Amino acid sequence: MHTSTAPSRRPHQRRPSVGALGYFLLLLLTMPVLAACAAAGASPSTPPSPTPVPTVRPTPTPIAARVATPEDAATLVIATDPRFSGAIQLQPDLIGASKWWEATPLPTGGYEVELTIGWGDCMAGCIDKHTWTFQVSADGKVELVGEVGPAVPSDLPA
Repeated sequence: MHTSTAPSRRPHQRRPSVGALGYFLLLLLTMPVLAACAAAGASPSTPPSPTPVPTVRPTPTPIAARVATPEDAATLVIATDPRFSGAIQLQPDLIGASKWWEATPLPTGGYEVELTIGWGDCMAGCIDKHTWTFQVSADGKVELVGEVGPAVPSDLPA
């Protein structure tokens, strides 16, 4: 018996031909997998724009308050306008104030409040002034009944 140490040779084997139809079927089978992978890792190129929020101006909420003092009435009036913030009660010896209020009792209860904003050399009494007159009922209702004076400049310090 003779044994050979040379590698054995197999006759050349031919692979079966897949053909164009086979490649087409392979492509059809792999497309859903590729699409799922792409969708899982994809991120949008532009972020979605936020929904615009409509601008809403606040409506003053009626305050149920018992007005027993001039200070109570002035507090309600000052709360009606941010420009009134910092207004103080007018005193006879007050010098240099640029925002002040005065209150007088009404015969029906409540108070009439005059609030003044002045500007231009207020150390000497303010060159220009604008005054608002409010009636504040005993149950806290605030009503503007008049105003006089030039328009208040928008650039006045608070």
